[in-house]
Amino acid sequence: MKLSGYQLVFVFYLITTSALFAQDATKPWFISLGANAINNPVGNQPSNFGRFQTWNLDGSSLRLSAGKLLTSNIIYETTVSLNSVVDQYPFPNEKTSYAAVDGAFKYRFINETTLDPFVQLGGGYTWLDQIGSGTINSGFGTNLWFNKSFGLQIQTAYKYGVMKYGVSHWQHSASIIFKLGRKDSDNDGILDENDKCPNDFGLIEFDGCPDTDGDGVIDSKDLCPADAGPIEMSGCPDNDGDGTPDKYDSCPKVKGPINNNGCPLKDTDSDGIIDQQDKCPKTPGIKENNGCPKVLTQLEKETQQAKIREYNNGIKKEVSMKIGKLTNRIIFNDKDTMYTTDSLNALDAIAAIMAPQLYLNFHIAAHTDTTGSSETNLALTNARAENVRTYLTSKGVKTLVTIQGYGDVNPIANNNTKEGRQQNNRIEVFIVN
Repeated sequence: MKLSGYQLVFVFYLITTSALFAQDATKPWFISLGANAINNPVGNQPSNFGRFQTWNLDGSSLRLSAGKLLTSNIIYETTVSLNSVVDQYPFPNEKTSYAAVDGAFKYRFINETTLDPFVQLGGGYTWLDQIGSGTINSGFGTNLWFNKSFGLQIQTAYKYGVMKYGVSHWQHSASIIFKLGRKDSDNDGILDENDKCPNDFGLIEFDGCPDTDGDGVIDSKDLCPADAGPIEMSGCPDNDGDGTPDKYDSCPKVKGPINNNGCPLKDTDSDGIIDQQDKCPKTPGIKENNGCPKVLTQLEKETQQAKIREYNNGIKKEVSMKIGKLTNRIIFNDKDTMYTTDSLNALDAIAAIMAPQLYLNFHIAAHTDTTGSSETNLALTNARAENVRTYLTSKGVKTLVTIQGYGDVNPIANNNTKEGRQQNNRIEVFIVN
């Protein structure tokens, strides 16, 4: 029985839609639409040899197919073909209708490329006019993809007629092919409906979301998507291990509490109370007074001041005593303004005592005996005091040092004897604050 074109399309619809809805709706499918040419048709009966025209391509030829990707390499395809074949018997150049329904399995050699070659094997049923016969089909071809959904399919198949009135022939076709199925916008192999990040190429273990730094935290939840870090740190590194991510840590190499931006708590005055809780951060204090010094009663103030004075007076007394033991070794020759070289050791020792005392002020007093006039002796002692101060300053004494020459008015021994005059030619150093 001869099938009309509409009947073939209806058969094709029943075959493909029943297969479609019987399968998982997320499987990738395709359809194609194009033209076909019948080449070298030969009937199985001896009298049919040379009966048909070698090449047959009708302007209304049609090839319609639908298929499904079963695995990454194997495709199943169902095809409906319409054409006409020029028949030379019983009348020359008479067109005979051609119709076929076929099914084939295709094996792809290369996946996910622009050029997608394949071989195929299958079977079907072909009608010439009202005479039909089963066929065994084999062939090859290729898909040329223009993008991930649209391309051109070119293929050749040899269809062997297995029944008495069957016609064996080659069928060549060219079709536009379209991939069908659910959308995968980022082309990561995960359908948009199952992809939590449909616009970003991602990993299946993260439901299609990317993890750029590979730390197990997806980029959308990773505070540091380019730097690997633990999950508990929201994907950020914490090099000092203080619980504050480096991105928010003002001191990323030193441990500190998170409420202080990851920096150690400061205690400027070292009183054991951190600056954040210390109302007097630059002055040592006590916890009971919020880091400020204890508020003393008048009696406590007087007692404290008395202790401080006693302590300071003890320092002054000790310094004065040490210097006093050295000043008598500062020697001047008779009426000479410059001390002798034998005096340098004593001056160096005095300088070593005075230099650390930055809060003590000193006074250098110079005296002489009564030999000579009072005016000469006064000038002589002023020069001697100045020379001593100059030397001490050069040795690092930076505190205030005043000088005064007293001439011969303050003798401490009898000027009528040599020993007395030597004692009256002297340098004295006093603490004046």
